[in-house]
Amino acid sequence: MNQQKFADKQIYRVVIAAPIETVWSELIKTTSPRPFFWNSSWDAAAMAPGEPYRMVSNHGKTVAVVGEILEMDPPNRMVHSFRLTALPDPPSTVTYTLKSVAEGTEFCLITENIIAGSKSEKSMAGGSAFIVKNFKAFIETGKVTLGARFTLALYALMAPMTPKSMSANNWPLKPATGKSNEGDLP
Repeated sequence: MNQQKFADKQIYRVVIAAPIETVWSELIKTTSPRPFFWNSSWDAAAMAPGEPYRMVSNHGKTVAVVGEILEMDPPNRMVHSFRLTALPDPPSTVTYTLKSVAEGTEFCLITENIIAGSKSEKSMAGGSAFIVKNFKAFIETGKVTLGARFTLALYALMAPMTPKSMSANNWPLKPATGKSNEGDLP
């Protein structure tokens, strides 16, 4: 088997002017689309280690990300595998860390185990920066940045052109069996 070189670990850090419990609650909320997650919602039987998840679009027709929740230490840490359904790249790892600081909560999004030079590496870099910036804005103001609102509106207009490979029908949420759906291809 070929040894594939991974890109350097990336850390996206911001301080959010809110208590850690508020930040944690918003991060793991499953009841509505999260504008900082590209208007997607967590879809999982439970937000717990060993559980598969998928990120479902706000209209419920598209799944952009699948994986498995690997670790949960509320309200300080969550780790999950992460695979973009539109790309053939293997899963990577995303870690969220939260720490109480004088100004509120230090929030970090950390990406690891991404194949260097892959489309996933480029996509995750832009996506991670978007998430961190807009997560902060959403918690502090109740809405994402103006730029993000334009981006999300454009994405909504382009939804009919979403690749069929990302259809929610191709990515059913499978029960935890020790093997998640992240490696399955439609």
